[in-house]
Order: sequence, then structure tokens, then C-alpha cells
Amino acid sequence: MNPNVLRYAIEVERCRSITRAARQLFVSQPNLSRDIRDLEEEIGFSLFTRSSRGVVPTEKGREFLLLARKAVQQFQALEAFCSHEDKDRLQLEICVPKSPGFSASFGQFLSRYGRGRTLSVDYRETGALEALQNVSMRCCHMAVIRIFRRHREALIALLRQKELAFESLQEFEERAVFSDRHPLASEQSLTEDMLEKFPEIVCEDASLAAYFNEPAAEGNARGIIRVQEHGSLLDLLSRISGSFAFLPPLPEPFLSERHLVARPVSGPSRAMTDLAIYPEDSRLTRAEEQFLKQVRLDISRTRREE
Repeated sequence: MNPNVLRYAIEVERCRSITRAARQLFVSQPNLSRDIRDLEEEIGFSLFTRSSRGVVPTEKGREFLLLARKAVQQFQALEAFCSHEDKDRLQLEICVPKSPGFSASFGQFLSRYGRGRTLSVDYRETGALEALQNVSMRCCHMAVIRIFRRHREALIALLRQKELAFESLQEFEERAVFSDRHPLASEQSLTEDMLEKFPEIVCEDASLAAYFNEPAAEGNARGIIRVQEHGSLLDLLSRISGSFAFLPPLPEPFLSERHLVARPVSGPSRAMTDLAIYPEDSRLTRAEEQFLKQVRLDISRTRREE
């Protein structure tokens, strides 16, 4: 019996609706319905009575879900017990935004704390909602999510609902980044109008826009180029004449090595927030604390260079 499916069933009971539960779990409704049906077939009885107004637990379903909550809590305690730290072993499982800044911090973290130790590391670049789901479902103990500041209050409410703790890492305004041979490279500050005639390269987390029913970025008069990886984005900035991208603050050596420059842009706010999230009922491991320490150190260093 899959503990994650038990969590799904508990969420369906809480929401009294498979549709609402699917939205809260960030899974598709057909997949959630299938998982619940498979669970009911496995245990041999119906958990819910379904109607056009939603779902309610059956009498036997209520008893099962009460035991399921206890089982999930025990499973979480078992996970915590099995994740005890060994000074000769570095274990880290983390989700982070697709950003060159985090990959640089990750490399520094391994160089600083991994030397001479056995490594068991899973570093995943994901969108905010996928990371939130991974932590909520205990597929990953800690994640860093990057959100627009305008989404902060709604996301914090969602984190509290999911019983996830959070720590603020940084708030920043995105900057326009382009080649040092770009026609605007000599300008020290820009307006959005100045960028209108140049193609924009985007590596965005579209999951949040979809969750909040916001339209995806449309680009400008010269169009938009969408990519999935920041490595591709940085390479294209050097290869596509006149192209630019909005990115977080990056270390000056990182930019200069790639013959890139960053400039502030006046206009509508592009304020972002980075949050570290993890379950409320657990604490960060030493490796997770060390990784966040390295991230904060790199953030401070980048700010001093500005």
C-alpha cells in the first residue's frame, strides 16, 4: 500500500471533492480518480460515496481513513529515524529552481562539505508547484521555490495548509541580461520600451501562472523564445543577436566569463522571492542547513558586487 496514495485519500476526504483535492495535490483529476479506485480495489471496499455534489466517506471509509492518518504519521516518523546522519556520508535530496545561481551554490557546497565523504545526493531542478508537491508528499524533504512577490501571501497560505514550514532566502528584482556586444550594453539602466525591438528568451516556471489562472508571457514585438534549461538560455544570449532575458542577480565573474552584462529595468515590478520549504513536523538535516548556508553566502557575495 503506497503511503502517497493514502495521503491522496486523506486529502479527498478533507476537500470532499476529487476535483478540489486534485488541485490541492497538483495532480490531474483523472490520475487521482484512478489512484483512489485502485486503492479501493486493493482494500476491497469503497472509501467514498460519490455524487454530483462531491464525495463523502462511507462508514467503513471513515474508519479506514482514521487508521490511514495514523499510518502516514508513523511512516513519517520511520523516514525521520532512517535519515539519521553519518559524519562519513553526505546525504542530500533537494529541489531547486532552474537557475544558474543555485547550480553554482550546489557546486560550492559539494566542494566544501563533500570532500572525503561518501556522497548520496539527488539535486533536482523543478518548478515551484512540483517542488511543493514533492515536499508535501515526502518525496523530497526540502526544496527551494522561486515565486513572484505578488504570489507570496497566497503561496504562504497554501504552505500552511500543507503543514510546510518556510524560510525566506532572498527578495530581488530581475534584471535584463544580454551579451556585452548588445546594442544596449553601453546603457546603465533601461526601460521596457528600450527592449521592445529585441527578442526575449524565457525559461519560466509556467506552473504558477497556470495555478493562478494568469496568462503566460507573450513577449514583445520581436517575439519570444522559450527554453527549458538555463544552460541553453545563457548559450543563446551569446548566439542570437540582440536577444535578452530577465534573470536574478548573478555574480559579476559569472557574467563576465560568459561575456554577459546585467542592467536594471524600470517599469512594472519583476520582484521575486526565494523560499526554502520543508515539513513542519521535522527539522532540517545538517547537510540541508549547510546547503542553505552556502546559498545565503553566495547571495550576500553577489549583493556586495552590485
